[in-house]
Amino acid sequence: MRVKIGYTVELEEIENEVKEIMHKALLHLEQSLEQATTAAASLDTGDAKIRDAIHSLERSRIKMSKADMIISDCQDILKGYVQILEKSMEEGENEET
Repeated sequence: MRVKIGYTVELEEIENEVKEIMHKALLHLEQSLEQATTAAASLDTGDAKIRDAIHSLERSRIKMSKADMIISDCQDILKGYVQILEKSMEEGENEET
């Protein structure tokens, strides 16, 4: 089960926080690629262990799914960040006039 958690950071820390979170996604993607490569290699040998390949593909898909969820969260955070920046710029322009 997935749950949302939240915590507060300074506005200027958002980019670094997202960067750290993205490293988790990249790790999952690397692991997904390793599992898919393992599955493909076992099929290329002609001495395929189909059950092992199926299991490797399942693990690959799970890792890819985790990466996708993390990337989606990062995208949402950055969208909110851009909205805050745009609103701040608009308010700054309004104060100047």
